[in-house]
Amino acid sequence: MVEYIFDTARTVTDLVMAGVLTRHPDLRVIVPHCGGAVPVLADRINEFMRLFLPAGTSPVQDAVQQLQGLYYDMAGTAFPRQVPALLKLVGPDRVLFGSDYCWTPPPLADAHIAAIDAAEPPAEGTTWRSLTTANALRLFPQDPPR
Repeated sequence: MVEYIFDTARTVTDLVMAGVLTRHPDLRVIVPHCGGAVPVLADRINEFMRLFLPAGTSPVQDAVQQLQGLYYDMAGTAFPRQVPALLKLVGPDRVLFGSDYCWTPPPLADAHIAAIDAAEPPAEGTTWRSLTTANALRLFPQDPPR
């Protein structure tokens, strides 16, 4: 039930520590489940990167900067705690909707969507739906119909 949250954090940590994100600055990565445990581990990842990577080696940016360059979806139980924790790491422009289709049964997906709709809006004059839609369109621009 919880291991995939830690698998997510482990994978993202590997991307950071191996310098993948600094070697490929145009790589767009969407991390599932609000980053799993990443938001609460970001400072620890940063500290260990500084401790274990020799000075002058890749990655150039610190871990928190690299994590702030990723996108995160809200699949799973995003509210009431996951998204607020994530927003302490990244801005709302890095958050996308995620449903966990086909692994989440429809009644649970409906409950997750209801929680998103009931959550405090991310900014004045917007909703989570409008924000995540705008973020997705910016990340995946639509070609005009031919």
